[in-house]
Amino acid sequence: MTFNLYNSLILAGIIQGLIFVIVVLLSKKYRSRSIYFLMALILCLTLSNLMYFIPDIGLVTLSEMYQYLYLPLAALFPPIYYFYVITFLYPNHKIAIKEKLLFLPFLIFLVLNIIYRVGVLTNYEDASFYSFFAKTLNFIEIFSNIFTIIMLVYLLKKSFDYEKRYKSFDVNTIYTRINWLRITLFVLLIIAFLWSYLVYKNIAYGISFYSLWISMSVAIYWLGYLGIYKFGIAEDRKNIRLQTSASMNSPKTDVTRNKHVLAFEELLKINRIYLDPNLTLDSVATNLNISSGHLSRIIKTELNTNFSDYINSYRVDQAKAYLKNPEFSKYTITAIGLEAGFNSKSAFYTAFKKATNKTPLAFKKHVLSQINIV
Repeated sequence: MTFNLYNSLILAGIIQGLIFVIVVLLSKKYRSRSIYFLMALILCLTLSNLMYFIPDIGLVTLSEMYQYLYLPLAALFPPIYYFYVITFLYPNHKIAIKEKLLFLPFLIFLVLNIIYRVGVLTNYEDASFYSFFAKTLNFIEIFSNIFTIIMLVYLLKKSFDYEKRYKSFDVNTIYTRINWLRITLFVLLIIAFLWSYLVYKNIAYGISFYSLWISMSVAIYWLGYLGIYKFGIAEDRKNIRLQTSASMNSPKTDVTRNKHVLAFEELLKINRIYLDPNLTLDSVATNLNISSGHLSRIIKTELNTNFSDYINSYRVDQAKAYLKNPEFSKYTITAIGLEAGFNSKSAFYTAFKKATNKTPLAFKKHVLSQINIV
């Protein structure tokens, strides 16, 4: 066996991918279609690297690998990308028969691969048979690469469509911020173009695919970590929302005679618009049918604060209600902050510390320790 820095890094990615899939699938915490598709994707990337790693270290020749070990896993990348993204964005999405047809190319290639393997194992002697399958291997690689690029571009478009769909705030809908997913899809698209370049160079000149395999190892780690982390936050927010009752809100008691401020506070207390992470002064002013400048002035005059701080005071009160409740102690601080209406973990920490002189975690520990003492 021959090891070098590159295939050692690839081996580390393979081991990491296999362990990650086993641990997640054995955990009762991760029972979701999107997680299953994510694990399938990581497993495909891992096994694909493993197929080429074995001949690279000299356990078998490349020809033997294609004869006995090869599977057209690359043709699985596009459909699994699709189903992971769709089921993550739309957990209740019902998979249609036409969507399942995305697996058809893989099934066709798999059947051809089985026919080829049967020919090898039975020592079938026909030069044209082997010539045909040699060309088929190149076709599978090129087709899978083009299919992957098209799918990733399509999914990037779907991610923008998702944001447009949830542009209007609905207190009963949990909107998941997906900047991380869009970045991931873009990175995967870059890797797919690297794949295109290497396929072309390999057909023309015969070169190493180390850069692609290492990129796939990094993608395995990136997808595993972020996918599980973001899924965990989404699940926490869902459970928090289910357990939240109107009594948990901490409505303001300020009394004012200005009808616009009264209407503004009604939107906050009853419609809970502060839960909208994209809430702006302009959008509230439009809702109240007044100018944003006028709304800003009356908030400062009547409430002795500014729009941003006032909205954040509602969000901080909501977060404090969650953090004080022992039933919510199992959920992450980030999920609580997002569910309270903040658009990021950093914004939550900054506003919370400004209002309480404590970080959310320190506040939670202090409150729960007092409960335990009592």
